[in-house]
Amino acid sequence: MANRLLVALFISTLLVFNAAAATVSFLVIETGLEAEEELRQHSDLWESGLLDVFFDSGHIVSNAPILRIYSKSAGDFPNEARPDFNDAIEGGVEYFITATLDYEAAQTLPANVAVRIFRVSPYRKIHEQQYRSLGQTSTVQEEYDSIKAIVRGIVPHVNNR
Repeated sequence: MANRLLVALFISTLLVFNAAAATVSFLVIETGLEAEEELRQHSDLWESGLLDVFFDSGHIVSNAPILRIYSKSAGDFPNEARPDFNDAIEGGVEYFITATLDYEAAQTLPANVAVRIFRVSPYRKIHEQQYRSLGQTSTVQEEYDSIKAIVRGIVPHVNNR
């Protein structure tokens, strides 16, 4: 009897946690940089911040490699990102989130960051937020903490599906 109760409790716990979890895929896009330039540290911090905060919020997360596009895209979703989006759909994601970091020549920090959340089915943009450069902080950890604070502010847009 006790074993059956424990099994039932375990299964119901799994169902409750899975009901709240969304599958989310991320793509960080760099614009304004030459193809041969090294990957920017700030781009890595955004990617890690998105993954960490959404995972800690209980979501199932994945990501595509950071994508570099020389110039800004006219629309919300650059054509160069379409293969990563299609891969995410094949993987069964519910949400696809892009963080576009617009760099200006010789700057180590992006001048602007645009975070866009797309619902996969039916396809639609459900949220967009623009952030100006955070400015140089004292340490990489402080920079990372600032990014994570920003990302925590966008998590509810996925939770309120």
